[in-house]
Amino acid sequence: MSLSKKERARVLKQHCGVIKEDDAVDPRHYFYNKRRGKDKFRKAFQLCRQISETLQMVLTDGDPMLDGLTVVDVLPAPDARRMLVIVGLDADSVTSATELEEVHQRLTAHLPRLRSEIARSISRRKTPQLVFEITTSAR
Repeated sequence: MSLSKKERARVLKQHCGVIKEDDAVDPRHYFYNKRRGKDKFRKAFQLCRQISETLQMVLTDGDPMLDGLTVVDVLPAPDARRMLVIVGLDADSVTSATELEEVHQRLTAHLPRLRSEIARSISRRKTPQLVFEITTSAR
């Protein structure tokens, strides 16, 4: 049975002389650390940073077409099970949209190798899926 505000105030006044703000409040909610909610995605962004560092090292060796790539950012998309990897490519080295498509195909061809390198560098049971987005940057 729920009481209205007036009835709750009347019952509280019977049991105590002065009503304070923490009266009739569940202590689990009153003493709840409000900062905990801000750190909700801290581990996901820590994982993003680890993946970014690993991919930056791994992309430099292997395919010569992927040598000019730099990892711009890694973001959870929508959570830590799938990561959006934003890769930057110099605008001088790309002359057409077909070359961008070819770079994207090469990245997806190297995906198993990239994921295995990520699995070695992180401490997780499951390695996240990678989705690539290529951006061109003019110098």
